[in-house]
Amino acid sequence: LRSALEANPLGAVLQDVLGENNDGLQCYMDDYVDMAHRTASRDVHSLVRSALIAALLEVQRAEGGEPVLDVAVIHVAHSLAHARLHCLVDLLNRMPRELVRECAKTFGGGTPTEKDVEILVLHRVLQSLIPKSSSFSTLSACKTWIARLVKVGSAVDALFAALEVVSGAPPSQDLLEKSRWLWARLSAVRLFLEHVTMPCASEMFLFYASYKLFTVLPEACDFRRAHSMSTLIAFLNGCITGEFVFEDDGPRCQGCGQPPVNATRLPCEHIMCITCMDSQSAKCLNCEEAIPVTCVPSKEDSGRLHVEDVVKFKEESKKFFMDLVSSLCFSVTSGTTVHPPEPALIELLLDMVSRQRAIRYLSPFEDDDGGQEVVVRSFLLQLLLRSSEESVTRHVQRHLEIAQEYSASEEYNSDLALLFVHCYEDAQHNRCSGIKDQGDEGRAAGYVLKNLQQAQSIMQDLKWQERRTLDVETLRAVAVVRFSLSHTAEWISELITERLGAPTGRASQHADNLENSARQRQQIAHRLAQAANNLCEAMTSPTVQIFLIKEIVHRIGLDRFRLAIADPTLELEWIVPDLLRHDEGEDAIPDRFIVLGESYRTTREAVTNAVLSSSTRPLEEVVTNTDRSLKHVAPVGLLLSLYREVTMCQAESSQFQPTGAEYLAKLRDFVGRRGLLRPDASRLALQLLGNEQGAALAHVKVSPGQSGMVRSLAALVVHFACVLSQCAPPTSGHPLEVFAALAFKPDTMRKALLPTMPEDDLPAIRNALPESNTHWYECPNGHRYYVANCGSPMQEYQCNVCRVRIGGTSGTLDTANRVASAADQSESGHILGAAHLRSASAVPERDLNPASCALMRILLHMSLVWAASSSDQGKLAALASIIHPALPVGANIGQFFWAHLERDIQVFAKAIGKGIDHVLLSLHHLFAAMTECKANAGSGVDLGLSNRTTRRRWEKAFEHEFFTKFFETMEEGVTEAQRALMNDERLGNDKLMRAVFEVDARAAVPSADEAGHLDPSLWRYRVRASIGGLMHMLAPQKENFPVLFTFLHHEHTLRAIQYLPEIVQLQRRLVDRYSRRIDRKTAEEYTIKRFLSEQTDMDKELLGTMITAYEDAWMLVREQLYQHGRLKPSEECRYGVIKRRSPLTFLLPTTEGFGRNPTALVDFLVSAHNEFLEAYGGVKKMKVNDFQRVSLFDSTHAQLISYDGSRHLLPLVLSHCHYTVEPGQGMLVQYDLAALEKHLEQRFIIGRPMVDMAEIRLVFSEDVHNTSQMVALRRRIPQAELPKASQHDILSELRDLPQVCSVISDLEITIGHLIATGGRPDMMLAEYMDNVLKMKSDAKLISQKLSHCCRLENILSVWCLLMVERSKRLAMLREDAFDDVAETFKEELQPEDREDLESWLAALSQHRDTFVAELLEFIVGELNQRNAKRNHDWPDWSLMGAMDSCEIGGKYPKEMPDALQCRHAVAVWMIAARC
Repeated sequence: LRSALEANPLGAVLQDVLGENNDGLQCYMDDYVDMAHRTASRDVHSLVRSALIAALLEVQRAEGGEPVLDVAVIHVAHSLAHARLHCLVDLLNRMPRELVRECAKTFGGGTPTEKDVEILVLHRVLQSLIPKSSSFSTLSACKTWIARLVKVGSAVDALFAALEVVSGAPPSQDLLEKSRWLWARLSAVRLFLEHVTMPCASEMFLFYASYKLFTVLPEACDFRRAHSMSTLIAFLNGCITGEFVFEDDGPRCQGCGQPPVNATRLPCEHIMCITCMDSQSAKCLNCEEAIPVTCVPSKEDSGRLHVEDVVKFKEESKKFFMDLVSSLCFSVTSGTTVHPPEPALIELLLDMVSRQRAIRYLSPFEDDDGGQEVVVRSFLLQLLLRSSEESVTRHVQRHLEIAQEYSASEEYNSDLALLFVHCYEDAQHNRCSGIKDQGDEGRAAGYVLKNLQQAQSIMQDLKWQERRTLDVETLRAVAVVRFSLSHTAEWISELITERLGAPTGRASQHADNLENSARQRQQIAHRLAQAANNLCEAMTSPTVQIFLIKEIVHRIGLDRFRLAIADPTLELEWIVPDLLRHDEGEDAIPDRFIVLGESYRTTREAVTNAVLSSSTRPLEEVVTNTDRSLKHVAPVGLLLSLYREVTMCQAESSQFQPTGAEYLAKLRDFVGRRGLLRPDASRLALQLLGNEQGAALAHVKVSPGQSGMVRSLAALVVHFACVLSQCAPPTSGHPLEVFAALAFKPDTMRKALLPTMPEDDLPAIRNALPESNTHWYECPNGHRYYVANCGSPMQEYQCNVCRVRIGGTSGTLDTANRVASAADQSESGHILGAAHLRSASAVPERDLNPASCALMRILLHMSLVWAASSSDQGKLAALASIIHPALPVGANIGQFFWAHLERDIQVFAKAIGKGIDHVLLSLHHLFAAMTECKANAGSGVDLGLSNRTTRRRWEKAFEHEFFTKFFETMEEGVTEAQRALMNDERLGNDKLMRAVFEVDARAAVPSADEAGHLDPSLWRYRVRASIGGLMHMLAPQKENFPVLFTFLHHEHTLRAIQYLPEIVQLQRRLVDRYSRRIDRKTAEEYTIKRFLSEQTDMDKELLGTMITAYEDAWMLVREQLYQHGRLKPSEECRYGVIKRRSPLTFLLPTTEGFGRNPTALVDFLVSAHNEFLEAYGGVKKMKVNDFQRVSLFDSTHAQLISYDGSRHLLPLVLSHCHYTVEPGQGMLVQYDLAALEKHLEQRFIIGRPMVDMAEIRLVFSEDVHNTSQMVALRRRIPQAELPKASQHDILSELRDLPQVCSVISDLEITIGHLIATGGRPDMMLAEYMDNVLKMKSDAKLISQKLSHCCRLENILSVWCLLMVERSKRLAMLREDAFDDVAETFKEELQPEDREDLESWLAALSQHRDTFVAELLEFIVGELNQRNAKRNHDWPDWSLMGAMDSCEIGGKYPKEMPDALQCRHAVAVWMIAARC
């Protein structure tokens, strides 16, 4: 660094000014601290400066020799200590001013005695938080203390993390360790206050107990050690026995001053014992406030808690204990090093667990006798396994042995074993997810394959068929097999889905890294399938096969699975064991309409009897005898029965056929004359009887050979159409009327803003910004921007989207711009584009959470599919008009909406974490509920959805009316529906279905003997916890957990913020390396792979990680970027995948082309971070100014909402997902939402600052050609023309065209740096290139004359000279010298105009060469293709007027002819240059 400064002109200036001047260097350091950290006060400045001095001393000692203080040492020391200093500033800004002032006086005066000022300040801050006995005297005092702790909490954690990498001297490290111990004690007290003291605020002894907890915890408190945990457990038990109540430093009676035996806390928060209350009047002795009767304690109390209070105290203490275990024993978030708990602590926890009854929370209390029931919290095992699986194994084995001793129930032991299996299985899944997160999907598949191959030998080594006792090795083997088969099922499901032609929704994020083509993925799937086959063959029972079937079916559905095993090309028939084979003649199409209940079953049988007897009498009897309460449901049941028993038989040769046209006529007459059906429903019934419902869409029409999946989706569409036709008549105001209009009268919805479609965000932005201080404008191309403060444009900029000129000067708007319209520009109609281009993940829209949005889109596309299946050309024309962008002529509209429906089903399944069959049944369950709905939720809402407000109101009302209850009862409804399917005599003998859904004892599941293990329940299917599943489960309770709901609502975007620091580092590196040094064409030909191959091994690994982060973030949010991003990426990349063979321009942050993508991505991620914090602030009643702020360049993971979904968020969710084992009830799964919300808030949100956006922009070398760049250079360094003789000598030395082009390229790099940094005008060009740019001018400039005579003030003259020479030589070679110039500016001159030009040029005389150079500068800088949008109307401009507007050209002896326009620019130059 010293060498670089000595060679730089700035370094010379610094040397002249500072030199050996120590006072000057001290001032420089002061200014540098202020600039780098924006210190808010002198005290903060003093402490940061003192910390920097300590870092200086460290650097000087590392250099050896005599200490030297100079600019280089200051910068190097700061770079080494930057992270610590930044965290220190953040902590100081959160501290009380008095405390900062005290620290400044103590540690900020001069050179510190200790090495790390940060540690000294940190320890002092923690000391200031040490509670006193009076700190928790009242509830408000507790809240005040917690607020102080929370305010500095995230800064303390960040500073601890930054200090972990510091290897300081023993004294400072000892102090750091003491600070960690103190922080652990303070954190434990805070958790106790939040979980126990405040919920039990009526118990006055708990306020004192909170203080007592701090005093009893050891000074060397580390909850990863058994001693600290044992002390805590003893304290909790002591609170029950009362041994901490009567200490000398505890609270005392306000009357007698004695320990408060038989005392209570009054409403005024003063304490009185019963003796004083009996001897005094019913008033407080301190404030004389009346004492309510309920406050008088019982004389029999004896100072102990009431039994009811003991129960409450235990319950709250268990929550506190589990929170402490998860956050302080196994926490891996504070710091870079993971410190696992010591073995003695693991032993303690497992010993404690083995004593407990079947209760929800792990208990630390000694008096909780374990009895015969044992519960193991799944999250505790997961934490232990993540810590060290091998070291935990022996503890788990001993625990299992103890559990078997305590439990006499063999059934209970099996459930306990299942719990352990699930925990081990989850650990394997987390391990595999970690491999996937590294982008190596092929290696993850190899990991699964290795486990599959090992599983077979493990089973044999364990003598699988003979084992009958619980042991760890057996349970681990089961977990490994379950994990391996689960991932194998995922690959096989993808193979089936791709082969059968449905969209998978899968996009490889690192396709080029792995070269993972579709064929290679199929090969991986086949290898995994073969390994699974080998495993199944090695087993003597079908248990493993059945488990694999469950995993596959829950992913793709039973219908598609049946189709797959029947396809010989897939070679999957081995999966189904013989006992589950489908017999000939069995009905393989499940009747999911059975969810309508017994009334449907009765109607269906009546239709069957009517068809068989060719008589409508059975139908007459059913309709006549229908209960009045079912009058609303019966018509829908009749329609579905007709579809099931009449329409669908058209495709089943094995079933009966209608008796002919005569009987069909009777049925038509029946449905038409009874008055049971509404007009739309009656028309629908007639269509169903003739199988005419799919005239324009074959999928809806029942026909032989259809796949089970197509028929299942068609049945869903028909069910929804039946509900709409009968339950939502026109003008009824029913909330379903919107979908009914789309299904039956789409022409009435041409102008509607369809549900779930994206909308214009500007109105929301307008509302968020102060109306009085913002004025909105539009560029010539309609892109909007705003001007703050006075609202009058004072400067000119470029549009972020199209780069045209925006703004204005002196308060006057540019004439090409206009005031933006305040009208909503949300598009009507269907605007999602093609289905295969949509994201495979659910996203929220407006007030709809992701699951609700996905579900509503299913209903939308079902309505549109039904409308598109009609042969009515008017309906089809109306549907075509609402699709934007429009479909190609002749495209099948029905196929378009059907593809969207298929994608919707997959998106919804992923959102709720369920399988396809589960989704199909749940939708039928929803339609059944809609059939019974008599509400009028749409009342008062414009059902035409003509504007954004009415659409939002309707969506909210519809969600409240149907979705809220649906999500609450979905699991129960699907379970009942599955049971009804199994009990349906039409399907009761389907062994495969019974095995898959595990409905009852009749399911084809092997017995324990056949399974070859303790219990077949070890192989039951389970749904693993997922973010989507949690979200849809939380939706009905969102008012109770607003922070958790808000976080999950934004989670699909927030997960990408973790990549922001790496993306910013990548962009800054690329800008530093390539800005003004690479041209656009070279960057487009330069691949990412080639760029990485040219790096050193260390840089290659680092840059590869950064690029992978960019790829991951792009894949996560690219669709949202186009829909909601402030800056729109390039349209060419909207659906592309960034690969290693992609051009480098994909990564370079610019303002046009592919470079818009990284620029837009960073802007979007910063906005997502800030917008969520604003939403969080709204929930917490905080203002934007209440948040700290940090620059984008200074932001770190600790300051962002940064987390990894699989490594951070999902384990957090799993740790609050409790598997509770109870005899006779199996596995119960519950979420502790309150604790989850609190932990999530503490871990990811509290203390995060707002991020101030900073622009990162790369400039290509040819962008120097832009006129604005030339103007900027002239302003930086006044330019002078090089003498003519020197110009001639330079040209004579550059003999060929390649030499000219080479010198031009190097000059442009130099010009770019001069524009950015400036320089002395009289400095020689060669000297600047040698000493500042390190470019070796002798090799670069080629011409000796150019090296010896050109100064920085001549560089533009030389550049123009060589550009003219280059163009002339290209013209002589008959090559296009202006290939980057739009054709509209190359128009030839008319003969008369040519004569006028020749005459004018002759008058220029000696100014001709100047004009040639200036015209070339104008053509190259303004008329290129990059400025095509901005100069689209320039061809008609006067050539001289256009040059004047760009500040190019001086006054010539004679005015240029007016006939010469910009369209003639190239022709004019060719003539002027005599080419």
